[in-house]
Amino acid sequence: MNFCPRCAAALETQTLNELPRRVCPACGYIYWNNPLPVAGAAVIDGAGRILLARRGVEPRLGLWNLPSGYLEFGESIEEAAVREVREETGLEVVLNGFLLSAGAGHRLWPWSSVTFSFFYARPIGGLLRAGDDADQVRFFDPVDLPGQIAFPAHEKALAQWQRDRVRGRGEAWGVGPDVG
Repeated sequence: MNFCPRCAAALETQTLNELPRRVCPACGYIYWNNPLPVAGAAVIDGAGRILLARRGVEPRLGLWNLPSGYLEFGESIEEAAVREVREETGLEVVLNGFLLSAGAGHRLWPWSSVTFSFFYARPIGGLLRAGDDADQVRFFDPVDLPGQIAFPAHEKALAQWQRDRVRGRGEAWGVGPDVG
């Protein structure tokens, strides 16, 4: 951001709270550049397989990830996770546990970053089909996951799912209590 959204003066970079911030010298506005929230879901079917979507758009075109996306205004993180699964995969799901919260682990764009919240989910309806920014969707066996995952936070979520699965955690098998 180069200009103040309040008064249109040119912003300057200053150090605040030990971090560089864009500050307006005319009116004092501070651009905090906070991370954007992203919601996602590890959809586990009755056979213990996990649903992944292959990205049909940049960034990370052609790589696999958990169904996920940005929150819409007024939407809860749980509502966003359910909506993103529907948009990307055609499935209706119910959330049944919290999986992981993670920072992006990377910065795709210099002007923003994201923070992820992943939930466990189980399918309750719909027809599996690629939609939105996915060009392919499918369930993977735990021992047959694709080699390249699109984002570090998704790798962390998949690793946590594997640990939970080995420990027999109920949500990992889609039998935990429904939430959200």
